[in-house]
Amino acid sequence: MTMRGRSPKKLLIPPQLKVVAAATALLRTMGGNFDEKSAGKWLREEVGLQWSFLTCLQYLSGKEALSALDALPDGWAERGLTKGDLYAASFLAAHAVANVRQNGSMLCASEMAMGMKGKTIEQWLAGRQAVL
Repeated sequence: MTMRGRSPKKLLIPPQLKVVAAATALLRTMGGNFDEKSAGKWLREEVGLQWSFLTCLQYLSGKEALSALDALPDGWAERGLTKGDLYAASFLAAHAVANVRQNGSMLCASEMAMGMKGKTIEQWLAGRQAVL
C-alpha cells in the first residue's frame, strides 16, 4: 500500500555539518576547485539537501550558521579548515548576498547581510570593532 500526498520527512542535519559543508563549498569555489554548478551538486551529495550555491551563501550569512560557528570549540579544524576560515566564509557570503546585485536588492534578509549593505568587509568589521 502506498501513501500519496505525504512528503518525506525532512532530514535533520546538524547545523555544524551544514555550516562546514557550506563553507567548504564556498571556499572551494573561491579557490577555483568548483564552479557554482559543481558546488551545488557537491552540497547535495554531502548534506543531502536540495541546496544550490545561492542557498549556500544565504545559509552562511544567517543566524543558524553563526550560532553553529560560535558553538564550535576554539582550535576546531576539519577538512583543512579552521574556525576562522568558516567565519571568513560566512562574512564573504553575507557580503555577497548584500551587495552582488547591481540594482541594490539583497539576495536574503539576514541581519549580518543587512549590516554589510553598501559596505566593504573592512568597513563592516571596523564598525563592529567600534561597538565592541
